[in-house]
Amino acid sequence: MKCSCVVLNYNDSDTVIEFIQRIRDYKNIENIVIVDNMSTDGSFERLSNLYSEESKINILQTDENKGYGYGNNYGVSYVYKTFEDKYTLISNPDVIFSEEMLNDLLDTIDNNNVSVVSGVQFTKEDVEIADKAWKVPNAFEYIFEGSKLAKLFKVSSLYKGEHFKSALSRVDCVPGAMLLVNTKDFLDIGGYDDRMFLYCEETTLGYKLMKAGLSTLLVNNAGYIHIGSTSTGKELATKKAQKRLIYDSRLFFLKNYLRVNRLTYSIAKWNYNRIVQKMK
Repeated sequence: MKCSCVVLNYNDSDTVIEFIQRIRDYKNIENIVIVDNMSTDGSFERLSNLYSEESKINILQTDENKGYGYGNNYGVSYVYKTFEDKYTLISNPDVIFSEEMLNDLLDTIDNNNVSVVSGVQFTKEDVEIADKAWKVPNAFEYIFEGSKLAKLFKVSSLYKGEHFKSALSRVDCVPGAMLLVNTKDFLDIGGYDDRMFLYCEETTLGYKLMKAGLSTLLVNNAGYIHIGSTSTGKELATKKAQKRLIYDSRLFFLKNYLRVNRLTYSIAKWNYNRIVQKMK
């Protein structure tokens, strides 16, 4: 079983080149599609020149930088139209995974009639992240997650530990750093919502899959390392700017997907502004 791999680049060709070096000889990756999100540092030209003689590696460029969702949708659409591959791996360039791990994901998606599979994400210090998968949140959870109020009422969109005891866990959402998708299913639901520039796309994708009656599995004995995005760090120099963008995306999800009323939306906006204003 094979797949294509889509990887985004924005002003970070060094990281992309390291990523390609790690996976280029994987036999289960038939095509690699690098989508340059209209870099301003000459990345597109550098990557195009470097891989011009390699038929396995395809370099595309979007017409403008419209964010994570738009860039990945662009790449997956290209895979479907050009190669007609049944499965597409969407991966950040700052991710490390083995060929065997990808085989596990391919076997899982092919044998279980699901639309998305992923493995467990680890940090570069080899620590398993807490939010390796989560439920589509309700409005209260999305507004107050992690707050004293949420702890008081014991509400969270995270699954409890026992949910991951078996080899495979059916989940709503998985991190966007690395996931294997059924190419047609992904495109049939519109892929990521490309009106969201960055953050919360995974929750939105999980919501769209759920509404379409499609499923996601987490492979609990398959793991990958996410080093941490350097391109995001370049664009968002402060934690405050990052948090603001996260909350803007949450507000978009609350309004456009959960369809909250004006009062609930105002409460969310007030709470998010309060948190950001407290940050230095």
